Order: sequence, then structure tokens, then C-alpha cells
Amino acid sequence: MIRIPTVALAVLVLAAAALTGCGGNSGQARNSATIKATAVVPVDVSKSKNELDQVVGCLKSLRDATEGEDMKKMYGDLKSRMSKLNDALDNVAESGDDAITAGNKQYTEWHDRANAFTDADLRNASTKREGNLRVAVDELAASNAAFKNTSTSYKAQQAQVLSALDLDLSFPGVQSIKPVITKLLIDEPDLRNALAHVSAKSQAVSAVSNP
Repeated sequence: MIRIPTVALAVLVLAAAALTGCGGNSGQARNSATIKATAVVPVDVSKSKNELDQVVGCLKSLRDATEGEDMKKMYGDLKSRMSKLNDALDNVAESGDDAITAGNKQYTEWHDRANAFTDADLRNASTKREGNLRVAVDELAASNAAFKNTSTSYKAQQAQVLSALDLDLSFPGVQSIKPVITKLLIDEPDLRNALAHVSAKSQAVSAVSNP
């Protein structure tokens, strides 16, 4: 039996790992990271939609309130729900950014390694798949940016409603801001659609990485 020195054996193992893509920076590791990151976005979106439902319910209660109802309790419920919604929306933006980062890293490694292929057919096939990933990641980035803008605007409107209620919780005071409350309810579908869009685009990136 031929005995291979320990040091030499270690070198051979490392070289094999590099050739088969078993290292931490392998193509499969990047692919797994993208799939994992994109999976978080729909989960965060679902949580945001649930919190948005609760906020809408609180807004409708205030809009339809009658004299003699507990405005202070309604205000407290709305303030609590809006805070939870804001946190949930921030999580969507963050998980969207993480998915974009993972997709970009996968694309960069894919592009660099595909360029080294000497077989033209193999290089062309890989370039097509690489291009699909590039498009999907770019579309997710655009969707996440649009979502952030919509989210920021909605949160600003929420803050103004809370500020107005904090100044005057009397029935006439609540009645006076009904137009602003109504506007939040009218704009709510825009936020919901932005959430759905970023979720769909995240899943599209995952579909390219894991067809």
C-alpha cells in the first residue's frame, strides 16, 4: 500500500473541493444562498399584509365612529397596529435587499466562471441562463425600490394621522380628519399591490436559481 503524507493528502482534498465546487464560494453555495434569501421575502410580505389588514380595520372604526365611543382606545389600537405594520414593512425592504445582494453575488460568480468555458456551446447555454438571472434580479431591485417609495409615503401619512389624533381626540376632532383617514384607506391598495409585486419578483429570482 502506498502511503500519502498527511500534508500532501490535505492538499489533494482541497484541490478536489475547489474543482468540484464544494468550497464556501462555490456556484452551488451561491445558488443555495439566493434560494434561501428569496424565500424570506414572501414570508415577510405575508406578515405585512396581515398587519395592513389590522390597520385598515382600525382606520375604518375611526372613520365610522359615533359620538360617545371610546376614541382613546381606538387611537391606542391604531397606534399599536401602525407600529407593527411599520416594522413589518421595514422587514420586507430588508429581506428584499438581502435577496438582491444574494442574486447579484450568484450572477457575478456565474458570469466570471462561464467566461472561462472554452466550449462555445457550453458557454452560450450558460450565458443564456446567466442572463435570465440578471433580468430577474434587476426586476426585483426595481420592484423593491418602488415598494420602498410606496411604503415611505404610506408611513408618512400614518404618522400625520396619529399626530392629528394625539392633538385632538374629541369626537369633533376625529371627524375633522376623516378625509385624511379616507385617503389612507384609498391608498392602501397601492401598498398592498407593491407588496405583492416584490413578493412575485423575489419568487421569480428563486425560479431561475431553482427551476
